[in-house]
Amino acid sequence: MPKKKISREFILNQALKIFSEKSYYNATMADIAEACGILKGSMYHYYPSKEDLMKAVLKQVHHYFNKEVFFYAYEEGLSGEDKLYNMGKATQRWLIDNERGQVMGNIGVETARLIPEFSQLIKLFFDDWIAALTQAFLHKYSEERAREVAEQCVSEIEGAVMMMRIYNEPRFLYDTFHRVLRRIR
Repeated sequence: MPKKKISREFILNQALKIFSEKSYYNATMADIAEACGILKGSMYHYYPSKEDLMKAVLKQVHHYFNKEVFFYAYEEGLSGEDKLYNMGKATQRWLIDNERGQVMGNIGVETARLIPEFSQLIKLFFDDWIAALTQAFLHKYSEERAREVAEQCVSEIEGAVMMMRIYNEPRFLYDTFHRVLRRIR
């Protein structure tokens, strides 16, 4: 039987879906292999452990946000409001319009005390998110106040994601993004 060739990116996308659905501890390499259409043993050819796979997923999500969301904060010629609006729309697409969910918050809460390597990667993601929001808020606030507001916004967005998932109601996220925008008007 010939071996099925799949890309690491495909595996990471499937793993992200499985981790988002089942959580880190409840997802198995067999679950991810099945989602990829390969045998469990083949997964270890790509990633030697579930922990290594999760680290790669976290890095991929962070890279995506840097490239597709956070970069708006550094766009020359955009107002602070436009920066926030563009970041908000891109974040909403990630959180609502696909099956990926907010893996950083979920995995962070689930594994914070048990797997420090995950916590460090997740902290870097949140640091970049806060920095991007701070950059947008500099259009209205001092640097210190802009960072405070950015930290508050990330906390509120993460809480809204939780409420959205619990109630299966995207309104929580939409309302939060409107409140974030009001902070710069």
